Amino acid sequence: MKLNKFFSIIIAFTVVAFSACSDFDELKQNVNVPNSVPSSLLLNGVLYSMHDAPFGTNERRSQHFLINYEYYGNNRYDLGAGSNYYTNLKNVAKMEEEALKLGLPEKNVYSAMGKFLKAYFFSKMSLQMGDIPMSEALKGVENLTPKYDTQKDIFKQCFTWLEEANTELATFQTSTAGGTLSGDFYFDNDLSKWQKVVNTFRLRLLIHLSKRSDDADLNIKKQFSDIVSDATKYPVMMSASDNLQFEYIYPTNNYPNNPGNFGFDALRNNCSDTYVGLLTRLKDPRVFLTCEPAKALVTPTTPATSFDAFKGANAGEDLGDMYNKTNAGQYSLLNRYRYYSTYTGEPSLEISYQEMCFNIAEAINRGWIASGALGNAEDYYKAGIKASMEYYQIPETGNITAHFFKQSASISDADPYDVYTIPVDFNTYYNQSEVKYSGNTALGLKQIIEQKYLAMFRHGGLEAYFTYRRTGSPAFGTGPGTGNNQKIAMRFQYFSSEKSSNADNYKKALGQYEGSDDINGLMWILK
Repeated sequence: MKLNKFFSIIIAFTVVAFSACSDFDELKQNVNVPNSVPSSLLLNGVLYSMHDAPFGTNERRSQHFLINYEYYGNNRYDLGAGSNYYTNLKNVAKMEEEALKLGLPEKNVYSAMGKFLKAYFFSKMSLQMGDIPMSEALKGVENLTPKYDTQKDIFKQCFTWLEEANTELATFQTSTAGGTLSGDFYFDNDLSKWQKVVNTFRLRLLIHLSKRSDDADLNIKKQFSDIVSDATKYPVMMSASDNLQFEYIYPTNNYPNNPGNFGFDALRNNCSDTYVGLLTRLKDPRVFLTCEPAKALVTPTTPATSFDAFKGANAGEDLGDMYNKTNAGQYSLLNRYRYYSTYTGEPSLEISYQEMCFNIAEAINRGWIASGALGNAEDYYKAGIKASMEYYQIPETGNITAHFFKQSASISDADPYDVYTIPVDFNTYYNQSEVKYSGNTALGLKQIIEQKYLAMFRHGGLEAYFTYRRTGSPAFGTGPGTGNNQKIAMRFQYFSSEKSSNADNYKKALGQYEGSDDINGLMWILK
């Protein structure tokens, strides 16, 4: 009897429990926190995550500057895992989903931005690692082991997204059917600016595929030509005012180098010879604004304003030797006035007009197109150099003011900098035999790539490294300090989590590198 009574209680409890299930989802909701996120807020967060801040490993990979203090890192190319942007991409998908919940049509301002952002993040990961999950990624519990798409298919899909994004952004500039964009801090929700970014970014990706320019499926040359030859359908950046650039704001978002970390970092990072050596060889005035003269090289016969007073370290140098030489004043430091005297620094260029000019110049040099809106390859080459000079506020003719840290000064001093006035003239600079464009030849291509490298100083994340990897210019330094048997690595490895959580597909993907997650392996776009 007692047993029957016990089962009766259990049955009664079970009935009540099941009858309450329909209310459980409602009961577990916390009414004090939001259960959805507006598309505009998601967009804002994703746009923030786009920017590649300076002062990190990317700049060392690009040999713009180097670290000389082992406690903070090294200059080795023993590359680990690439960047994981899948969380960013999940937020892009959520942004698109929330836009539909607002009642917007399938094609709307957020879907257009979503297509650009998907192309941006997927291509960045593929450029680092090669084949990656894409078509089956972002499905959550529906597919926890997504297959790896080939690099060719990844770029093919990215080009499709960018084409659609261009079309949709053009449509929504004259129609409210796709809703109104909000949450954009780069261009204050100006769709015309974003359309230019989309097409300029597409030119960047097409240039990355220069070794695959004859692939019939991708039609690299035709895609490039279509964009450059039709400014109405495919508007691109026309000046620096169109740059996608990240502005630093004190105190909420400080420039990575600033007075707060001056004492920790200013002497523990120095300029690379890859960068400084190219500047001094070309007698380029940008060296006076981005670098400081090496103290030991400044003498009564070699003033601080002489190009001979600037010297960078070879990235392959032993770290201990580099540290000792830097402290002995034998190497140039980052210009402390420009990079450490404020908390806001300079804007970081993510996708820029100057980079675009060099990309178009390269395409003309390679014979993909005959000319563009500005003219021939030399016209774009010169425009790219001028845009970079203007970024540093270097006039075509006039003077620049250079600030170099005094020999025995302290950052706490009221006036720690010596100030110099240096005359500049663009025509004199440009008409040097090593600078003046030599024509659509191998030497002309080398000049384009070298000037692009100088313009990308502290900008664009790994773009300078990717360009070196593809072209071999400018020559990167190697040695014991770069590790990897004194070779520049060609790729990043896959995430360690893939080895355990997606092992079968991970192993299949390694077939592109002869079965090994090899940092020296050549991905499809480099073969």
